[in-house]
Amino acid sequence: MAQQACEVMAVSGEAQRVDGKALAVGDKLDVGTALRTGAAGRVRLKFVDGSVVVLADKSQLRIEAFSVAPAQPRAAELLLETGLIGQRVTPSGGGSWRVRTPTAVTAVRGTEFSVEVGDDRATAVLVKTGEVDVEPAGPQTRGIKPRYPVRLQKKLNGTHCDGSQCVAAMAWAADKVARVEQRLGSLD
Repeated sequence: MAQQACEVMAVSGEAQRVDGKALAVGDKLDVGTALRTGAAGRVRLKFVDGSVVVLADKSQLRIEAFSVAPAQPRAAELLLETGLIGQRVTPSGGGSWRVRTPTAVTAVRGTEFSVEVGDDRATAVLVKTGEVDVEPAGPQTRGIKPRYPVRLQKKLNGTHCDGSQCVAAMAWAADKVARVEQRLGSLD
């Protein structure tokens, strides 16, 4: 039996499961569910721990893992194939919340941030509050210095990863932040 991960709280435009079934407010989504939005689509999900994820237009997301149980740390893993998600992660006393993309992996405890995968498969990550570690998803090559994550810990700092490396944290331009926020809408 699959484990429920979240509930659909809002839908606008074209939003469906990858199997083609349209999403509706109140749908319960299990671990393993894959979602897709169209050119004007958006979906807001509320996870069982209170965390919220918004899937923006032209995006595809899979809920790889999600568990919260008494005396167990939270374990959440999302796979963003393409597009943009915004997240407000409920603080947790332990465990993990990870978002993987084709070119990066993010890890947080409790924060608000966005992750975007462009047409070129590169990943952009922006932190609004809290702290996020971002590292390239590509394989480690023998003989090369170990990679260390880029830590985003200042409001509106971001990074960009291409699979082999992530650039140092830096403040994002106001127009770039506004574009991301406009595509996501509200996390409330």
